[in-house]
Amino acid sequence: MKWLKIISFSLVVCVFLTLSGNAKSADVYSRGDGISGKIALTFDDGPHCKYTSEILDILSEYGVKATFFTIGENVATYPELVQREIAEGHEIGSHTFSHCNIAKTGDRELLDEIYKCENVLGEYRPRLFRPPEGNYNKHDTEILGSLGYSIILWSVDTKDWTGISSDKIINTVKNNVCDGDIILFHDFNCHESGTPEALRVLIPYLKSQGYEMVTVSELIEE
Repeated sequence: MKWLKIISFSLVVCVFLTLSGNAKSADVYSRGDGISGKIALTFDDGPHCKYTSEILDILSEYGVKATFFTIGENVATYPELVQREIAEGHEIGSHTFSHCNIAKTGDRELLDEIYKCENVLGEYRPRLFRPPEGNYNKHDTEILGSLGYSIILWSVDTKDWTGISSDKIINTVKNNVCDGDIILFHDFNCHESGTPEALRVLIPYLKSQGYEMVTVSELIEE
């Protein structure tokens, strides 16, 4: 049976690559152009056993919706957290299954990463894809476009994944934010994360400056 599965998958890949040759490349966004008063908060690499829940509590407290670019391996470990994200009206995007560099993977590996991430998300079908570390090539855009994905980058990078203080995260956003921005945070962090504390300051501040925080799809579909 194992060899039948390998042959079947190989046939699917061959058919896919033949069809994708004429496919439209994925649209690539780093911000919402021409958008007045709206920005999108995005969170990568989760879910995390501690920080995702803290961030969701804060977003709920302030009535803000965000977009979470999840890693399939972490979704498989903490499926209840992703279900909470969905139940509370947040948007889910794919960040691959294993956080691989898709610019250096072959077609089969990329498809495997995409489909495995989709499978662990169950009935939820993501339409947004964020390549790990922002790395991708033209061929990747063709494959992702043929699957109905848009590629989402960012215009403000908080660098919170490095373990910097909440004050530095706050200052980065305050000094750079403008209409249409897609702001990059992380809900998974191998260091002590300053992101939750920063959000408690930033969300009221951004609201006081007239910004409405929306999902990425709401921002780019304006």
